Amino acid sequence: MTAMDAFESINSAVNHGLVAELTVYGEEQSDLVSAALGWLTDGVTEAAIHDELNHLAPSPPVLGTGYSQVNQSVQNPTPGRTWGFISVSPQGSLDVLYNPYSPEAASWLRSRIEESPEFAAVEIGRFSAGGEIGNPVLRLSVSFDDELPDYVKLSYHVDEAMLSGAATARAEHKRLRSAVTWACMRHDVVFGHFSYDRSGGVTELERYVRGPARVPSRNTPQWRESLRGYSWLMVVSGEIAELLGGLEALQNSEAFDSVVPLPNGSLLLQATPFFQQYRGESVRAVRDAVRDVLIEGELRGPSPAPGQPPTHMVVFG
Repeated sequence: MTAMDAFESINSAVNHGLVAELTVYGEEQSDLVSAALGWLTDGVTEAAIHDELNHLAPSPPVLGTGYSQVNQSVQNPTPGRTWGFISVSPQGSLDVLYNPYSPEAASWLRSRIEESPEFAAVEIGRFSAGGEIGNPVLRLSVSFDDELPDYVKLSYHVDEAMLSGAATARAEHKRLRSAVTWACMRHDVVFGHFSYDRSGGVTELERYVRGPARVPSRNTPQWRESLRGYSWLMVVSGEIAELLGGLEALQNSEAFDSVVPLPNGSLLLQATPFFQQYRGESVRAVRDAVRDVLIEGELRGPSPAPGQPPTHMVVFG
């Protein structure tokens, strides 16, 4: 066994979070607010394929200033019922505000989104037999960046074990694809990637490239000329698609199982039917198909520290 094989073996035994992040462009603030609010309402509904939203336990009143602790926004624990809450972190603040996820919270959520918070998220899960809040079944979030006033990023979070497990994979793929497709068909999504869930929303390529090319805020506005990375599920802008030869060229590349044209001219690409199939030659085929427009920089090797996500989604060398 090589050192790299040993590294992968150790880290593959650890469950890691994954995220599908969609970059929405909008010259008008109202467009970004609409995309963010829609993602945290209708997007959540699209992902709730097992009717979770119709089994929410009774919730406490919506607090205009927001609750300071999550357990204040999730009361009346009922085994078998679902819980749901909204969390918002305002720009320039260390505070996180909470409210129950309910129709009554819609106006509060809108008012917070209009302030372009650092992040806002919705989490939905089921109470345990003992009435405790466990891991969420659904987690969707949005993030704004003061350095990128024309963008909002929509994120769908999922545990790798849920996406790869024999008992859960099919349903989790359906949830993910339903939510992502919903957003892509309604908003001006100019880039999208599927990566391990790291701080700053870096792509797998940005994680390992050296120098300024590793900074998402630097790369985000370059969506017409370059790609921040390549991944199992991704969105490329119409301009990037043209640089790569257009729709037919990408369809004929054999790198993608699915190539879907979007209303704004972008393309939604999926490499393999299931995420766990995205290994080895599948990853290399996607990299080769888009390599001419990737951000440039020398790749550094993976960290030797245990517990880090696997490196199978990046081609080294």
